[in-house]
Amino acid sequence: MTEKNHSTGFTLVEIIITLTVSIVIFILITSVYGLSQKSYSQTDTKAEITQNGRVILDRMIREIRQTPDIITELPANSNDPDLLPSEIMFQDGHDISQIRYIRYFLESSSSSIPVIKRQIIIYYFPIEPDYYVHIYDTDKEEPHGPPTSQILEEKVIGEYIDDIEFWGTNLLNINLYLSKNNQSVIINTAVYGRNL
Repeated sequence: MTEKNHSTGFTLVEIIITLTVSIVIFILITSVYGLSQKSYSQTDTKAEITQNGRVILDRMIREIRQTPDIITELPANSNDPDLLPSEIMFQDGHDISQIRYIRYFLESSSSSIPVIKRQIIIYYFPIEPDYYVHIYDTDKEEPHGPPTSQILEEKVIGEYIDDIEFWGTNLLNINLYLSKNNQSVIINTAVYGRNL
């Protein structure tokens, strides 16, 4: 009787097929993982800038509702985007014991991320620096000039701002444009001033 040679193991064709199938499965898994990470990152970025915009607008709206006087001259409508200011200044309505003004404005430079800043500003006459006056008051002494201004506080309240626009008379409208990592969000809101 002759003995048959039974070798155990894989043939070269089986090894090539197994490697090919394994590589295809690995590429598919990597692609799906990469797409899900990219989608998660985009969603996370959009959520971050939306939340940032909501925080900015919530703070502005709360303060604008209390103001007795908006100083910035605002157009009645948004028909001409070039006329829409990117800042607003109004009298602080929270602390009526002192006349103070709040200013929100967009600050952007080529070397930094555009931000929205908030300033608290006072006005006074040099003869009485501890007595705050309205921005439109004039000195009763010679030469009857405008009051001196001083910034008491300035801080950043939001990042990744492309633009902000204000308009309206009785109803103040605000458009806030935000972007980060090629994701953009536009938030529109309107507010009635309680004291206007």
